[in-house]
Amino acid sequence: MWADWSQHLTTAASFASGSNIPPVNPLFSGTTLLYPFLPDFHAATLMTLGLAPGLALAIPGGVLVVVIGLLVVALGRRLGLGTGAGVVAVLICFIGGGLGFIGLFSDACMSHGFTASQCTLQYVVAHPGTGVSIVGWTLHDLPGTIVAQPRAYDGLPSDGGTPPLPDMQWYTPLMAWWLPQRTLLFGFAAAISVLLLVLAGASSHGPGWEPFALAGVLIGLLPIVHVQTLIALSILLFVLLWRRRRREWFALLGIAVLLGGIRLGQLALSQHGASVTPYGTNVYPWLEPGWLANTGTAANPSGRLALSFGNVFTGAIQAMGMLGTPQWWGFWIANLGIAVPLLAVVAIAAAARLGGGRAGRVMTAAFPVPLLELTLGALLIFAACNLVVFQSWGWDNTKLLVYWYLVIALLIGALATHWWKRVWPRVAALVLVAPVLLTGALVLVRLLPWTPPEDAITGPYTIATVQEVHLASTIDRVTPKGAVFLTFGRPNDPVLAVAGRIGVMGYGGWLWSYGISFETRYRDVQSMYNGCASDAATCPVFSLLRTYRISYVEIDNRLADPGAIDPQPGITWWAGQGLPVVAHSDHITIYDVRGRG
Repeated sequence: MWADWSQHLTTAASFASGSNIPPVNPLFSGTTLLYPFLPDFHAATLMTLGLAPGLALAIPGGVLVVVIGLLVVALGRRLGLGTGAGVVAVLICFIGGGLGFIGLFSDACMSHGFTASQCTLQYVVAHPGTGVSIVGWTLHDLPGTIVAQPRAYDGLPSDGGTPPLPDMQWYTPLMAWWLPQRTLLFGFAAAISVLLLVLAGASSHGPGWEPFALAGVLIGLLPIVHVQTLIALSILLFVLLWRRRRREWFALLGIAVLLGGIRLGQLALSQHGASVTPYGTNVYPWLEPGWLANTGTAANPSGRLALSFGNVFTGAIQAMGMLGTPQWWGFWIANLGIAVPLLAVVAIAAAARLGGGRAGRVMTAAFPVPLLELTLGALLIFAACNLVVFQSWGWDNTKLLVYWYLVIALLIGALATHWWKRVWPRVAALVLVAPVLLTGALVLVRLLPWTPPEDAITGPYTIATVQEVHLASTIDRVTPKGAVFLTFGRPNDPVLAVAGRIGVMGYGGWLWSYGISFETRYRDVQSMYNGCASDAATCPVFSLLRTYRISYVEIDNRLADPGAIDPQPGITWWAGQGLPVVAHSDHITIYDVRGRG
């Protein structure tokens, strides 16, 4: 949250304190705000009404997490499942994961003094005499290891230690999506609402214009809420349209295009990254057959292919070829356990059922037809994400895969509740569900109050100190709203995140992930901060200040902080220019350069 919420606070504060309407990008002055801003605009309205900034982000997020849980249960019931199946699906959507929990056993084993080589299943099987002792002492030390976990068993990189399995990329959803990713919260709630409305309208015997029209309104807003949701939802709705053809679909499409068409055109026609930036290429979309399971080849170590008509076929063939490799299956089983094998079995059984086979009907007896329809859409999302990377940062494909995972969660919930009717199948239901939830449950235990500080995630994190809040208050009082500031590029800069002013260039990691071409501006910002060794007549700094319409310059003496634009700006040079100081804190000084720029 420390990083993600700084960005959301910057956008929200630009609305609430900086009067950023019509919106420009507060992280990249002079450009249109293409980031989906409606969730942050909502937070800005709460801030304007008097709510503290942190609460303006946290309260809607907390409410939406509860609402999403209720919506998932409602979707399960609408699909023909029971409440129990919906509850199982909610748990999986929030804390579902893969096989990372097996690292707990090796940690408990080694905590007793056994070596890493002894704490393996192969060693225990090959040495049954010693193996009995190893298993016994591992179980003895297991409770203590659970209470004082030495690492994050989902592989979350933030102070999480060494991942228990290689290539772990699927972190506990509550920690990776639902708490920090505010736009996904709004988009996910909207997407499930759309599915509920469409399924209700499509199942009505008479005209169902109202639910389709309301669904169209929600879809039309998605370009300013969460674009990945729009992509995934479009795939799911395409399958439902194919299966349930009604005239009301025209109302949905017409309203959605009317509300969101201009914004979609704006996004489509905008620049999609650059091949050269200070952080490497951020061109998107691009092709990566097998997604993060692709380790590349000697000729193409990244596994990355440029998006072209010919490469689509080449990439699709490569992706299909990976289906037969243990590398690909190992990646998905490590990250998500039963999810992908279950999808494969259900897809084969559903195809057999459509072909009229009795085996297919028996194997899919636990799944209502509407759920199988969504499964087809989920399969298409999964296939697309195993071929195309939709953002500059490949991991962002998880923001589409979350909708595939929703359907997987509903499938597991349906199967578990179907088996729960008899004793032995009830055991099978527990065996099906428990491993999916174990890793996430361990992660939650690690965050509980009794976790020893040395084994917990380091915190609390400070976005802005008391002095920085006072600095921002002064800036808000003495500088014009909409004024452009030259800032250091730190992700939690109080000028942007608290005062809500516009920055020439904010944190470069965000700009890179949004596909913004910023290499020229990056060099210019470095030049301005480095100052001049020559006299003022030939100094380029002040002409650059005029070019970017900069009114104020921030000088921060924390040069080695993450995101700082340059480790060696000319702090002494700026201090010697005789510029008026309009605000300062223990680390930051704000100069007024309007008379010099």
